[in-house]
Amino acid sequence: MRIPRLFRQAAIATCGLLFAAVAAAHPDDDGADDDAVAAAIFDCEHPPADALQKLPAPLDQWARIECTPGGQKLVASLGDWYWRYPASWTTRPEAPAWAPDASITQHGPKHFVSMKIDTLDAAAVSATHERLLRDSATYKFQIDEPPTAMYRIEAKNSLGHAMDIFVPVVSEKRMWAILCVPVCRPEYAFMIERR
Repeated sequence: MRIPRLFRQAAIATCGLLFAAVAAAHPDDDGADDDAVAAAIFDCEHPPADALQKLPAPLDQWARIECTPGGQKLVASLGDWYWRYPASWTTRPEAPAWAPDASITQHGPKHFVSMKIDTLDAAAVSATHERLLRDSATYKFQIDEPPTAMYRIEAKNSLGHAMDIFVPVVSEKRMWAILCVPVCRPEYAFMIERR
């Protein structure tokens, strides 16, 4: 069987165009694209030297650091405590290193570089309670009376941005986590409860 000459020429030209397109897609294969992809993914196996690996007490009782391709985040511990949003049992609360407003617009993964927890004294508990009543709609509608104690967690990420996490203690079995990034938004408020 003979293939018409015009058809052969068209097939050869098409193959040439396809080859050129593939070659142009990988001109030098210098690894620049690989580097860009690697920079956009957090390496959980080999985290940066300044990445936080351990949480301070007593935060380490209710939380743990989880590693994801986007970076680190705080999630519920695997122990006696669980986290949940007031109206949900299915959506998992988290406090990601990229939560600060200034970090959201920055590309690339983020990780925690420091985390400090303070137990507030009575005057600071009262003042922070009043602030959270003003600033957090979730807190305002969920907390009936001042907490018996309160923690303030200051978390800093790899971009140098900070967020405050206030943990009002309501009872031995229930606390709240209110993230202020710097605004204490309702979507960043959840319960921490003992099983």
